[in-house]
Amino acid sequence: MAATPDWMLVAADDEGIYRLQKGRLRLWASAQEHDALADLEGLATDTHGAAVWALAEETGEVVRVSAQRRGVTVKSLGRLPRPGDTRNKGFEGLAYLPREHSPNGRASLVAVHEDKPRRVGVFVLPDLSETHAFKLPDTVKDALSDLADVTVDPVTGAVLLLSEESRRIAVCTLDADGLALISLTDVRVQDEERPEGLDFVTPSRLVVVTEGPATIIDFRVTRPRR
Repeated sequence: MAATPDWMLVAADDEGIYRLQKGRLRLWASAQEHDALADLEGLATDTHGAAVWALAEETGEVVRVSAQRRGVTVKSLGRLPRPGDTRNKGFEGLAYLPREHSPNGRASLVAVHEDKPRRVGVFVLPDLSETHAFKLPDTVKDALSDLADVTVDPVTGAVLLLSEESRRIAVCTLDADGLALISLTDVRVQDEERPEGLDFVTPSRLVVVTEGPATIIDFRVTRPRR
């Protein structure tokens, strides 16, 4: 998912991208617009909500989606190299990483690979060159059985990793040396609910979306005073 204070975007697998705004949910970008939108598992938006990127699970293709007066346009930026080839264990999440928080010093995208192996990759915009590919540290690996989505704290640059199977969020620092665990937060859901996506709506509000059934869970975000 991807969010701003005004709207939320949610990937619906083979249907495309839905947009929730002012209490109204509508299909914003149909899978008929581009093949990558028929295999969606990751969405990201920049700090101002001006740009939207979408990531296909199996192929690793990244597209930029732009709103126009009549519908949307979809432009392919390329494909991310998959660290594994196990079916149904492809890319699962995408986030925008501003240059001030990026280990390469450039605006980038962060993508997470679900499992076999679990990986966090950093890809420079706009050409998607991979500058970093991080394994999970043991503390994070033990806490998260899989990776379902990722987002970046807009204030601190910390990376938040969501696990569907473990129903947990890991907050980690991210720098050129890799990931380091800061804290863990459990996502309390009903038995049939599966946490699938997360993003910051504002710096103080984090939301998690679930499937089966679809719900939105709000978290109030506080940070230690420096």
